[in-house]
Amino acid sequence: MKQSVGLRILIIGALLAVMLNAIPTGAVKAYATWSDWFTLQIHLPEGAEINYLRLYFYDADASYDSIAWITIYDGSGNFTDLLPVVSDGSSGYGQALSAQIHHIVDNEAYTYVLNWRPDIMSPKMRLMGMRVTYLPSGSGTYSYLHVAGNTFTPRASTTEWRYPGSGGIYATSWDHFLPFLRK
Repeated sequence: MKQSVGLRILIIGALLAVMLNAIPTGAVKAYATWSDWFTLQIHLPEGAEINYLRLYFYDADASYDSIAWITIYDGSGNFTDLLPVVSDGSSGYGQALSAQIHHIVDNEAYTYVLNWRPDIMSPKMRLMGMRVTYLPSGSGTYSYLHVAGNTFTPRASTTEWRYPGSGGIYATSWDHFLPFLRK
């Protein structure tokens, strides 16, 4: 009798888990919109001069590229995009360097955010990492801020990212498991 009750409880528990979305039963869809991108707030030394942004990527799709850039926010709803750099090609792993700029870091006035947007959501387009090159105030020697691709988070709540185990991240859209639980 006890074994029968335990089996029933196990079956009811499994059914409840499926109904409550605890067991993944959905599918991954590949699509992109203009608003799907990944961000990471960064902190640079006060008075440093930002010069370059280097993008490390995996781009195995000849039809699409990704773009990375730095955005500064002033706390009043205004922002400025700095240093765009584009992944180019279909050869797989690569890197691209932005044009040089001379932006002086002002942490009191601005918040600094790294951004990455793929033109396609696919394992063929991955963010491996970025490197910000800057000159500390009063120094003539470059310093670097290195960030790994898997430290970025999706800006849009409807976008999920995946880590393929071989480095980098790529964007995917998660189809929620049950229709009544859709966001």
